[in-house]
Amino acid sequence: MHVVLIGARSEAIEALLADGHAVSLLYEGGEHRRVDPYRDRLAHACAVDSYLVVESLWSALHHVGALDPAGPDGDGDGDGADGGGAGPHGSVDAVVSVQEHGMVPAALLGRLLGARAIDPRVALRCRDKALQKAAWRAAGIPTADWAVVPDAGRGSVARAAAAAGVAAPYVVKPTAGAATIGVAAADGPAQLDALAAALVAESETRRRLLVEHRVPGEEWHLDGLVRDGALAALLVSRYLVPLIETKRGRPAATVSLPPADHPDLYREAAELTGRALAALGHRDGVFHFEVFGGPGGFTAGELAARPGGHMIGALAERVLGIDLWAAAVRAVTGDRPGRGGGPADTAGSGGGGGSAGRVVGFTDIPTLAGAVNRLGREHVERIPGVVDVEIKIRPGEVMPAMDANSGIRIGTALVEAATEQDCRDALLRIADLAAELNSAPGLDSAPEPDSGSGPAGEQPPPQPRTSPDDKEE
Repeated sequence: MHVVLIGARSEAIEALLADGHAVSLLYEGGEHRRVDPYRDRLAHACAVDSYLVVESLWSALHHVGALDPAGPDGDGDGDGADGGGAGPHGSVDAVVSVQEHGMVPAALLGRLLGARAIDPRVALRCRDKALQKAAWRAAGIPTADWAVVPDAGRGSVARAAAAAGVAAPYVVKPTAGAATIGVAAADGPAQLDALAAALVAESETRRRLLVEHRVPGEEWHLDGLVRDGALAALLVSRYLVPLIETKRGRPAATVSLPPADHPDLYREAAELTGRALAALGHRDGVFHFEVFGGPGGFTAGELAARPGGHMIGALAERVLGIDLWAAAVRAVTGDRPGRGGGPADTAGSGGGGGSAGRVVGFTDIPTLAGAVNRLGREHVERIPGVVDVEIKIRPGEVMPAMDANSGIRIGTALVEAATEQDCRDALLRIADLAAELNSAPGLDSAPEPDSGSGPAGEQPPPQPRTSPDDKEE
């Protein structure tokens, strides 16, 4: 097949190439370094203005010769549908996005080209929080009360919320955002109106807002794969604190629960997930489903038809033995999802043996806004239980504030432990270590770890930076 892949994710690229497909990769400019290792193995590669713009994606395929330019649809007959075929030039067989913002454009581009792709209506329901809540409410699935305010710059948002039956406390968010960008909480009507006014003043693109009742309790995420309408894999994990707390400097951190140790929880989670997916019409693909509350009283939050960000993919591979990024593209191409390198396989609703009796979790490493980072990989690796570390803000670089979105972090650490409490303790220790090192007085750069290396010589003044992956998570 000739597959158009939207988003430069190495696991997805490797899976498509391993399956023998010709790959045309479309990527935003910030991802260009991820593309470099694959350029000589790709049929085509082209930077695009934005994943959100179908015009940019479609024209890019013409620019690199992936479509025959003779007709508006690429096949020369002008009938609005590409003729199909298997070659890397002149036709496209499948279009798939591993980027949150590329889901609906990929669906529309696939329909335009007559290629395999997620149904545009399903893609939209899996992107738009209001539409998915409406589908869940119609199906009898518990979800928070909500209201869409068409223009938050006109009139009282609090009055509009009250008229729709949405009570305080509130969460305000874009209808189709990601990574907590533009998400904020308000305790009462006056604070809600002030918050809405501030959001509109900050950006005119935020005039349309989703206001929902803030559900109390813990936040969980249910990740996995659905094929032909049946759950093929499910992983249940619990955040240490709700993700909105990243706005207050608390890192995103989670512990995955071994299926064998929690059979009742997995049965309940599988039943809820199956109903939620069916209500949205998502029958083939991966999912990241966030819920609130707890066993016996879960409330559906939001669901995305792509793998979860941060190290959620690593959790699924270690606990379930499945590569969700590979499974995401194979669900569209029709190839078998395959299994990853993890120690356990929990096909079905997640009733297998877990990660050989081990508990796996990850934590983002929190920043200290405006300070120079002193934490390196070597510091984190000394903590017992740490099995992988990813550093995005290197020692010597200035750290941004975490309130912009949940993707801002020094890096992420993966932990494996014997018990849930041991895993949680290790995750908290990592966050504490970052705070200790980066708030210690009298240091201008990172302390040298035992292995030796650290910044040396004269360096230009450090500049704040944010993660290039913010939109994915």
